[in-house]
Amino acid sequence: MSAAAPATAPGAVRYRFAFDIGGTFTDLVLLGSDGSVLTAKVLSDQIDVVGPIRAGLARLLAQHGIAIGQVSEVVVGATTAVTNLVIERKGARTGLIATAGFRDVIEIARELRYDLYDLTAPGPDPVIPRELRMEVAERIDAAGAVVQALDEADAERAVRALVAAGAQAIAVCLLHSFTNPDHEQRIKAVAQRVAPQLPVSLSSEVLGELREYERTVATVLNAYVMPMVGGYLGTIEDGLRAMGIPATLRIMQSNGGVISREFGERMPIRMLESGPAAGALGAAHAARQASVANVVAFDMGGTTAKACLVTDGTPSVTTDFEAARLQRFKKGSGLPVRLPTVDLIEIGAGGGSIAHVDATGLLKVGPHSAGSKPGPACYGLGGTQPTVTDAALLMGYLDPAGNLSGAVQIRPDLAERAVAEHIAQPLGLSVMEAANGIHRIVCEHMAAAAKIHAVENGRDVRRYTLLAFGGAGPIHAREVARRTGCTEVLIPANAGVFSAFGLLVAPMKVDAVRTRFTRMAGIDWAATEALLGQMQDRLRDELAAAGVPPSEVRFRRTADMRYVGQGFEVETELPAQLGPDQAGAVQASFEQAYIARFGVRLENQRLEAVNWRVEGFAPAPPTPARPAARTGVAAAGARRSRPAYFPDAGAFIDTPVIDETELRPGERHEGPALVEQPGSTVVIGPGDRFGIDAAGNLRITLGARAGR
Repeated sequence: MSAAAPATAPGAVRYRFAFDIGGTFTDLVLLGSDGSVLTAKVLSDQIDVVGPIRAGLARLLAQHGIAIGQVSEVVVGATTAVTNLVIERKGARTGLIATAGFRDVIEIARELRYDLYDLTAPGPDPVIPRELRMEVAERIDAAGAVVQALDEADAERAVRALVAAGAQAIAVCLLHSFTNPDHEQRIKAVAQRVAPQLPVSLSSEVLGELREYERTVATVLNAYVMPMVGGYLGTIEDGLRAMGIPATLRIMQSNGGVISREFGERMPIRMLESGPAAGALGAAHAARQASVANVVAFDMGGTTAKACLVTDGTPSVTTDFEAARLQRFKKGSGLPVRLPTVDLIEIGAGGGSIAHVDATGLLKVGPHSAGSKPGPACYGLGGTQPTVTDAALLMGYLDPAGNLSGAVQIRPDLAERAVAEHIAQPLGLSVMEAANGIHRIVCEHMAAAAKIHAVENGRDVRRYTLLAFGGAGPIHAREVARRTGCTEVLIPANAGVFSAFGLLVAPMKVDAVRTRFTRMAGIDWAATEALLGQMQDRLRDELAAAGVPPSEVRFRRTADMRYVGQGFEVETELPAQLGPDQAGAVQASFEQAYIARFGVRLENQRLEAVNWRVEGFAPAPPTPARPAARTGVAAAGARRSRPAYFPDAGAFIDTPVIDETELRPGERHEGPALVEQPGSTVVIGPGDRFGIDAAGNLRITLGARAGR
């Protein structure tokens, strides 16, 4: 397939294309102008990143008789590349330029320990060794006034020292640059003159708010991945163009919005959680279509499982995010990245997570993963360690004679050997007892983490519907739901590649923040409105550069506010125009947000604002209506079944295996059943009721027997 592909016939269906590069699989989706959704799943290749994308797309086009010219030139992607670079510490050799006396902020970090009783617990790796941290003599005060002017000769000395030390990127973080960025911008100009080949990341551009440690971390991580990400995104775009797609690549950000490739190259740290954020956007879209207000978006792929609360159709967003935690579930053990991020919590292992017996003789699952190479033992690609996927296969949830989306042929014998050798024999269990133990541990840990996440956000998870997706999500959804107290489960159409679908329903979005500390009693309303207006103008220009007409841009304004004397803030919605007559509305908005978070409000307390935020976005592209629902079912004689193990029944049950295309909207069925979708299998237990709706979502009501 090449750029010389034949012209598209007039009136032919047009397709928008999206891909999500995960640690194990790369998921691909074509969304047609007629509402059709075509999907593929291929093994990821961390070295030849574009190879799986091209192979999967070529397979989709050939299977469905689609000409390359029918694929839209705008392609949306998500990737784990930035996350992997940070976690594995494989970024560029990066230098830091800081105000004199502050180069060690990134290593001193915060006084809070993530383990109060372990005085030797190591803190997060500071990423930059001390010899690559340079100081310059300068000082700007909190109001933005210059206390000590920058000596550009001193700045040049620092840049040259970093170049001599082998730096491949430079991060600049000076005191109070969020109020006055002049010194940082002058250092960047010096660096571009002295070492034009080195990318430079400024804290005033990456994160324009107070808290020196968090701002330094975000700026350093941005610089740390810049050299790799630019070439990475360019390789993908060039590879698609070589196929004949005049590709303009857009990238999903952690905040749940997509943006241009050029923006992604300048601010790659904003792609840290791009894949999971796409899944949360897809979950919100599916929830709105299904008229379900509140869902727990449960995304379980090959490497990890994550959850996000979607309340009133909107995923929660946080600036309290940590990357590369030393202890997966311990806050404070990672690097804080205070950029807006869809509020996802890592709640457990993925399908490729390895089970093992620890030194105390206990069965554990994760954190190490088999990834795509060698993968779970049952993939037959060289893996010998038992994984969550191997356990699911032995429990009957996966077709022992099948394959995974045409990418991998299943090998039950290898799964049984791995579980027997590494788990069953050391613990004196049968292979099935060991497999069930792996499955139960994973589901219990995920349920406990999901409940804690909901409580921390002031929500009762029992009032939510569990919306499960990802290759392994529908397999584990029932057990996670019954352990959290959820009684309803929603499995969207194309759940196995749902994050890739989420990319196609995400809006274009950018955001900005500026610290302007002020007591509400003495606020200068005109100055604050002018600040917000300047931020809006900059975001409008950013979106215009990405192809969004200025007339289509919308804005959302918020402030980080607190009661005077508190140390942390609550995000507060602001009206479209600020002025003295809006003071009461701002206070009411803060109190509403405070009550939603903590359940109470404080009486007769003064308020203060710390940060002012603006989010600029364009409406998400319209999603075509799905083709008319199927009206027929497969012949009764064609029905299949296989034994599947259900923990609440404590036994194998001969279970019908149903292709999702056999289900007809409006009909209700009773479990047990295994419903097969492309890329995933939905496990439905005894006594559960299920059916498919007009949008193609599988809706399950847990029966009384599903209770713990």
